[in-house]
Amino acid sequence: MTNFKERWQDAPIVVYALMLLTILMFAMMFLNPVVWLNGFTSVNMLMNGRIIGFMMASVNHGRFMNLFVDLVILFFVGGQLERLLGHWRLLAIYILSSLASLFTTGAFFGLDTPTVTAGTAILGLFGGFLMLGDAFKEESVLGQVARQYWLFLFLTIGLQFIVDHNALYAMVGGVLGGFLSSMALGAPKVGKINPLNRVVSGLIYVATMILFGFLGMNH
Repeated sequence: MTNFKERWQDAPIVVYALMLLTILMFAMMFLNPVVWLNGFTSVNMLMNGRIIGFMMASVNHGRFMNLFVDLVILFFVGGQLERLLGHWRLLAIYILSSLASLFTTGAFFGLDTPTVTAGTAILGLFGGFLMLGDAFKEESVLGQVARQYWLFLFLTIGLQFIVDHNALYAMVGGVLGGFLSSMALGAPKVGKINPLNRVVSGLIYVATMILFGFLGMNH
């Protein structure tokens, strides 16, 4: 019984749940397009209380290739991060990264701009790993993984700039949201993070969201 409990606690159950919801949401495009269309959100829609719509947008995709790549990233990167940070921290980082990318989109394109945030929320998980590499520099393994993810993000964002630079803002917002939120939440399973750094990161996250909200009002 103890071994089962330990395996259950170590299993990335949040990642599995997110993968399942993502697949089900994509299936709605064919089974019930009305439900799928409700999986778009904007800052104003969220501020008007459409929380379910925001959560649906956080697992929504419009193309199969994007879905496939994001599921692979979620499984490997998200699974590793969940084991390092814990279940609820992984979920919080995912949601806060989705929120950060949404407000970044709103700041540059207006608060009524409809969007999906699943891909950018997943990029926020990379931000979580970058935080671990920065906060625990003495851990050579974390530092090496963080450097590899830096290279991946650089190539991904560079390619996105060539293909569709409009999506670049949301991608950067998702990564930064993941970095700041994971720093603020801490990583007790890995080690202790300076409390001042955690507080400052949380304040920067909140202040940036407020600033982006005001900027979006001008569009």
